[in-house]
Amino acid sequence: MSAHPPHPYPDNQRPSPELLDLLPTTPSAVPLAVRVRQLRLSPDLEKKIVRQDGRLIGGNCSEKTAALTAEDEKELATEVLRLRHLFTEALLGVPRFRQAALTVLQNIYLFQNRKIFFGTTTASTESQRQEALLLFSTSPQQTTLPLSKTFQHLIIARVWRRIIGQATESELRDPRFIALHKVVEELNTLRNVYMILTTGLVKKLATRTNSLYKESVSYDDAVQIGGIGVARAAYRYHQSSGVRFSTFAAHWVSREIQRQALAGRLIRISTGTVEGYARATRMEDPANLRKFTAIIENATTVDDTRIGEYATLSLSELVSPPASPLGVLEAGQLRDILLAAITRVLSKKSGDIVRRRFGLPPYQGKEQSILTISQAYRVTRSSIYQLEQSALKKLQRHLRRELL
Repeated sequence: MSAHPPHPYPDNQRPSPELLDLLPTTPSAVPLAVRVRQLRLSPDLEKKIVRQDGRLIGGNCSEKTAALTAEDEKELATEVLRLRHLFTEALLGVPRFRQAALTVLQNIYLFQNRKIFFGTTTASTESQRQEALLLFSTSPQQTTLPLSKTFQHLIIARVWRRIIGQATESELRDPRFIALHKVVEELNTLRNVYMILTTGLVKKLATRTNSLYKESVSYDDAVQIGGIGVARAAYRYHQSSGVRFSTFAAHWVSREIQRQALAGRLIRISTGTVEGYARATRMEDPANLRKFTAIIENATTVDDTRIGEYATLSLSELVSPPASPLGVLEAGQLRDILLAAITRVLSKKSGDIVRRRFGLPPYQGKEQSILTISQAYRVTRSSIYQLEQSALKKLQRHLRRELL
């Protein structure tokens, strides 16, 4: 790592709240294989990681995908916990790090049974918070902590976000910040290891989950989105949970695909509602017309009662028009409105991302995945995803005003 890392967050590239827990760092110029060796994992696990990474880079899908064994999971989870503990201890020894932790602890919203510390405890979340506030509010006599006082990932992610968000250029050169940055880099290397060794699991879950949201995300995108779910699980997993990592991660993968699929829809109205509204209009059925109009109004959260079929079309339906002549004509008109909105409302980069994602001119019929677009722009997939989601929200608001 260089002695002077560039600022992880330029002012115009702050992360969305949904991605805060992915522990962003400055891009590393060190190859993954080298970073894995620096972790000092067992030789067999290290060889498995490097071999599987080589297969993925080479696009070799003919060989059997490597899988995590119970021993692998225990070793990786132990390393993640060790690094989380190092991070928590590092906060205790630096006044501005302690202040960042205090601010997060004072403002974080605790609900259900979310814990502050690692380890089994019968204390309530509020009791844990008060203990943590006391621990970090005074200058410590020593900078070591018991393992049970390791922060949960929820706290670590937000403290790290606050530290890098407020760091000055001189503070970024501070050896203590560089040491903390190195811990986060190693955590992210372990996160990437989990992602490499669970490609088979993610593809399986993507196939199952994507069948429910195939109109919103493609299978390739579902696989990429599922990888983010694995990343979220990797930071949090420990064998003390009593389940294998595949079981633990399945929830995070499925939830991530579902969340991003639903967030990607411009207006969330079911096909049945669209058909019911159109049928009630043709049959001049006032009862059903009122029924489906109410459903559409609630779904779009718009007070205007002039709801028409244009408002029920998703972006994917605009790109792939229905086969009937009338449908083709209407969809063509809507595409013209959409393209004009992209040009008028979005920045050049955001507009190009939306055009690429949905196969709009000049990329007619050639939808591109988030991975492909990130490679074209030479940025991370997370950056492209954030720009896409922001652009879709802007288009949603604009089209509601235009079409309703």
